[in-house]
Amino acid sequence: MISSSKISFPSLISFFTFLIIAISIGRINGQTVDSAAYKNFKFIKTSINKIENDSSSLAFVYEKLFQLEKTKQGRVNLVHMGDSHIQADIFSGGIRQKMQLKFGNAGRGLIFPYRVAKSNEPTSYKTTTNVVWDSKRNVFYEKPLPIGVSGFTVETADSLAEINLTVKDQPKLGYSFTKFTLFHEKGPGNYDITVCDDLNCEIGLMRPIDKTSNPFVSELKFSKPMRQIYLRNKTADSAMKHATRIYGMLLENDSAGVLYNMIGVNGAEYRHYNLSKYFFQQFSYLSADLVIISMGTNEAFYSGFDKELFYRNIDSLVTNLKNVNPNAAILLTTPGDSFKKSRKGRIKNPDMKIAKETVIRYCLEHNLAYWDLYEIMGGYGSMAKWYAVQLSAKDRVHFSGKGYQIQADLFYQAFLKGYEKYKKSRE
Repeated sequence: MISSSKISFPSLISFFTFLIIAISIGRINGQTVDSAAYKNFKFIKTSINKIENDSSSLAFVYEKLFQLEKTKQGRVNLVHMGDSHIQADIFSGGIRQKMQLKFGNAGRGLIFPYRVAKSNEPTSYKTTTNVVWDSKRNVFYEKPLPIGVSGFTVETADSLAEINLTVKDQPKLGYSFTKFTLFHEKGPGNYDITVCDDLNCEIGLMRPIDKTSNPFVSELKFSKPMRQIYLRNKTADSAMKHATRIYGMLLENDSAGVLYNMIGVNGAEYRHYNLSKYFFQQFSYLSADLVIISMGTNEAFYSGFDKELFYRNIDSLVTNLKNVNPNAAILLTTPGDSFKKSRKGRIKNPDMKIAKETVIRYCLEHNLAYWDLYEIMGGYGSMAKWYAVQLSAKDRVHFSGKGYQIQADLFYQAFLKGYEKYKKSRE
């Protein structure tokens, strides 16, 4: 069992090394690659690139996508959750772009002000603030501040605090939004939040005492698409202690299509989401049709990896997700191959193969779909080949920007293959 006293990702590498990796992989975010870009990498096993065990387990989401493509009406809600491989949103962002270009763009989806929490943020939006916020991610579950839907929390009692949010369009996709949902702490002890546009005009007010369908959300609809908004604490009239605690933000538009939400936390393991106090209660608001889970790298990094404990933690997360979203399909991706540190330098990690096998065993025993990144990327030791052609970072745990984009295309092609097979059976 991995000791809870150990700090997991990104402590696998030094903080400054992590920043260098975050910057380097972020530079390529927003670009895309397709199969032609990696056809010469013979170690990538494109011949086995498919979603396994999907015929019945993904029939629900395949049907929703079929109806969406056929009628151009409605929405399919996808959630991709995981660890640092997801937080940068290059892997998940590449899938989002390809899915929305095919099925329609319903919005940028769930975001978190990572910069406010002093962490790396996707390049498809930018958040800034004028004060220092307290922050926490779910890896440090013993520390104060409860965790909600994003796996991160920020809080301030500063009455002058504000957050500036600016969204950025991606190739062939606009991410201006007409609906803004804030996941935040609500109650008489919390500040009202004024929402202003880029001209500094108040366009909405979120009152924590107002009751809504989910006790953690406030919603605003705008008369025109927005690209930039300011969230500002509104000074209270009483002497009561006030604070603002934010768990996440959801950006939507009025179009039919796919809403591809990303939940990524550096260092996260399955157990960390299970230990997050408000995660599942807030997650239910997303009404997910498909949940993609990409974890396992951190669990298998340290010596003493316990595959049965890992199995139980997978089961707990899947069970908890099903309890709040009983109709959602669930798809697990295996961790990729990676190296670990030793006295002799970086060496192959055989436990990653065991983690991969455990994910597959769980999926087969519970009739869940899975995508075997480990074997598709080349199997045991293949990370050395990815590193040799600059598709991985120096740690040989993370990937380069191009490496993540290749993963995005591989996953999308595998998913599309399964969808087209289903579609053919319906026509």
